[in-house]
Amino acid sequence: MEPVSKELLEARMGALEAKLDASMHKATAELVKWIVGTAIAMSAVAITVMTFVLNNAVPKAFAYSSPAPIVIQLPAQATAQK
Repeated sequence: MEPVSKELLEARMGALEAKLDASMHKATAELVKWIVGTAIAMSAVAITVMTFVLNNAVPKAFAYSSPAPIVIQLPAQATAQK
C-alpha cells in the first residue's frame, strides 16, 4: 500500500464534513417540522377535549318549564241552550 498524502486526506475529510453538514441540516429541518406538526396536533386535541369537558361537566338548566294549561272556551250560545 502506498501512503496517503496529506492533501488527499484533507480533501476526503473536507468532502466528508460537507456531506455530514448537509445531512445534519436536513435532519434538523425534518425534526423541526415534526415538532411543530406534533405541537399543532396536540393543541387541537387539547382544545377539543377541553371544549367537550366544559360543555358536559356542568348540568344544563332546563330550557323549558311546564307546559301552559290548555283552556277551552265554549261559545255563549252553547251554554244558554241547556
